[in-house]
Amino acid sequence: MRRGLTRARNAATVVAFLVAGMIGSLVPAGAAGVTVPFTQRTVQYGAPDGVPLLADAYVPATAARRRPAVVLIHGGGWVGGLRASIGEEAGWLAERGFVTFTVDYRLAPDHRFPAAADDVAAFVRWLRKPARMKQFGIDPERIGALGSSAGGHLAAMLGAKGEGSLTRGSRLAAVVSWSGPMDLTDVHAVYGGESVTTFLGCAPPASDCLPVARAASPVTHVDRTDSPTLLFTADAEIVPLTQAQAMDAALGRAGVEHELVVYPGDGHAQGFRAEAWPQTLAFLERHLGVRPATPRS
Repeated sequence: MRRGLTRARNAATVVAFLVAGMIGSLVPAGAAGVTVPFTQRTVQYGAPDGVPLLADAYVPATAARRRPAVVLIHGGGWVGGLRASIGEEAGWLAERGFVTFTVDYRLAPDHRFPAAADDVAAFVRWLRKPARMKQFGIDPERIGALGSSAGGHLAAMLGAKGEGSLTRGSRLAAVVSWSGPMDLTDVHAVYGGESVTTFLGCAPPASDCLPVARAASPVTHVDRTDSPTLLFTADAEIVPLTQAQAMDAALGRAGVEHELVVYPGDGHAQGFRAEAWPQTLAFLERHLGVRPATPRS
């Protein structure tokens, strides 16, 4: 078990990876290997408050019947963003044998916390229904999540909220967060404050807002039964380094397997995607137990 490991790469290496990541057709380092074709389809998983919530499913054409699944959660400061923005990553994972989903969730200001967190949790529960397991060939004990920015916050909420088995309800076997905010109790700590106020519907640290802010902060929900978690951040990005460090420390105190990776510079979330991808893939493969992909004959 590795805990609290922080890595910093030199700036030249970061630049090289980022330049590579700008080439849309380039599969990043660590994604090479056995790949399989996949199909893509759109499904509706709910309609809370009359808002249709859709997900794109990327389903590998493999012979396995109980495959690991990964839920990808887009960023956008809880007020915007599209599930299609992380479709490329979903395709890469599907090529490696993961059944992968990019998901909608309700956005602020029309839908404030806990709407977005409730939606992604509802999606994981939806995946575990027997009909969905059969439809997509999912192993309910091997579901993980990868979130970017605000999506990283929501992925961390899935990993930390609740107690007990990681194979039931909305619990996850592994969580990866790229630049996810972890503590919303100070309005000035994340994104300059405006997005937090819009998301919560109030402005911490005002006393009447603190209960909501604590409920919306992954760091306040950590306990020893939480998901193995991989955190990525940069030391001068828009989400302060202290956010990831606080979550890293909380996971460490609870004895949860975790790792913190810190890059130099101001890259945010997908800004360091190319460098983070190999380690992200290895972490998901280790914890979800993916086997070498075998194309369906």
